[in-house]
Amino acid sequence: MNIVTHEFVSLMVRSGPLAEACRRFQDGTARPRNMAQWEKFSTWALVCEEVLDTEHSDDWYDDIIAELRRRGFGLDQIDAMRKLAWGTAGWLNFDKMLWEWCSLDEKDIRLALDWQLREGVITRQRYEQCLGFVEQPATIGVSDA
Repeated sequence: MNIVTHEFVSLMVRSGPLAEACRRFQDGTARPRNMAQWEKFSTWALVCEEVLDTEHSDDWYDDIIAELRRRGFGLDQIDAMRKLAWGTAGWLNFDKMLWEWCSLDEKDIRLALDWQLREGVITRQRYEQCLGFVEQPATIGVSDA
């Protein structure tokens, strides 16, 4: 049974904890509290925090959005990264039952892409497109195709 479907990914991008943090950022109610802890994390590790099998407080996700914004990512770009993270690391974590609750990052996204390509879940073109986005999320977008 597949948990991480296109519909599920769309739902998470619209209503997941980082979506809620983005809304708080936009309406001025976000309360980031511990920004320094996130500086050592890769951009993809930050995005993948939402994909872990762990729930955190709102300010945890507010911190992540604030750090991604500090790194220069716009909210649309963050949503595109979240979509890729859910479709890859989320797929690995839930559909393939990794059940990771500590950390996921770009290595896990690449592993998921390799696995999805091998299993025929994605095409070679999609694989290359997604890898390019993983390498340069600020300059390359990934379509739904």
